[in-house]
Amino acid sequence: MALIKDIHPDVLEHLQLLAEKYGEPGDKYIKSLSRAWHKKEKIFMKQVKTYHMTIETEIRKDERRAFILLTFSGSILGAGPASEDGSRQIIYASIGERKDVPEKLLEDNMILKSAVKLDKEASFSGGSFKRSSPVYKIALMNSGPAASQTKQLEDATRIMTKEFVSINNTIIPD
Repeated sequence: MALIKDIHPDVLEHLQLLAEKYGEPGDKYIKSLSRAWHKKEKIFMKQVKTYHMTIETEIRKDERRAFILLTFSGSILGAGPASEDGSRQIIYASIGERKDVPEKLLEDNMILKSAVKLDKEASFSGGSFKRSSPVYKIALMNSGPAASQTKQLEDATRIMTKEFVSINNTIIPD
C-alpha cells in the first residue's frame, strides 16, 4: 500500500494543492491521491521496461535519441529523436487533474534549449511549447532507427495517457 511518506516532497506538495482545490484536504483524500500517483509511476516504469528504455538523471542537449519525461505534476512529455538540425517532435499530454481526454500538444521542429535534468524544467524553443513542469523521471530510448523510436514513443505516450486519465476518473471529484 502506498504511503504518503513514500511520495517525493514536491509530488506531495502538488497532491496537497489538488486536495485543497477540491475541498478535501484531509489525510484520506491525500492517501487516495498518493495511491493514484504510485499507480501512475508504475505505469510509467512498465512502459520503460516494455520499450527497453533506461532511467536517466540527465539528458544532454546533444542527445540524439528519443526520451520520455514524467513531471511532478503528472504530465507526460515525449521528445522524438533529434533530426540532423537537432529539432525534435514533441508530444505533450498535460494530464494533471483532468478527467476527460487530456489536452495534448504535438509540435515539430522543437529544439532542446539545455540539458534535461531531474527536478528542473525541460526547456524548448522553436514552437509554442516553451517548458515543462519540473521533471520527476527521465526515460531514454535505446539506439535504433528514428522511425522505430518515434513509433515506440507514440505508443508509450498513448498508453500512459489513457491509463493516467482512467486513474484520474477514479479520484477526481465531479
